[in-house]
Amino acid sequence: MAKKVSKKRNVQSQQKQTNWLLIGGIVGIGVIGLFALLFLSLQDPAAPELLSLEQYCQDNPDNCVTEGSADAPVTIVEISDYGCIHCRDFYTQTEPSLKEQYVDSGKVRYIVVPFALSTATYAAANGGLCAAEQDRYFEYGHAMFAQYDDADARQRDGIERAGQAAGLDMAQFTECLNQSRYNNVLQQNIQAVGDAGVSSTPNFFVNGQHIEGAQPFAAFQQQIDALLNS
Repeated sequence: MAKKVSKKRNVQSQQKQTNWLLIGGIVGIGVIGLFALLFLSLQDPAAPELLSLEQYCQDNPDNCVTEGSADAPVTIVEISDYGCIHCRDFYTQTEPSLKEQYVDSGKVRYIVVPFALSTATYAAANGGLCAAEQDRYFEYGHAMFAQYDDADARQRDGIERAGQAAGLDMAQFTECLNQSRYNNVLQQNIQAVGDAGVSSTPNFFVNGQHIEGAQPFAAFQQQIDALLNS
């Protein structure tokens, strides 16, 4: 009889140990799950998908300025401002080589989203779109940046002077300026650029890959060539 009692007690003891192990395991899993939920709750929420400015320009072609082949394998989207000194540096040091080597050769399609960082450059940006009516947006841009240091460069006299230097029909250009014809377009573009996560100039997207600032030509060349060779 003694052996049977002892055996029964051993079985009961083992059952109790097993029950405690099960309870401990369940509690442990619960604690781990609680910490996991707490960890996730402390993380930053997932960032929303940013708008593609290339797609924006495809959907709103009259809001953007494009040059180069529509079939080019690489697309560059530019956001700049006529009052931005780094944009001036890009247009004097980098843009001419990009145009000569890649845009004119049909390898790159170049898209500009006309933009103004503030009301101080709104009229100048409007002038760029007025110049685009005569297919001389880039000529106007180069003229604007060439007079960057002039006190009235982004005021009405400077804008008209840039229009003359760009070879515009000044009667048509002046009429467009007087009407502030593209203010609504600029507002739409400013909203789109903000939705794309851009808050400074210059900024570029090369087949969607971001390049920030007035990078040297070699930086663009490296990225473009990698895409062309991929």
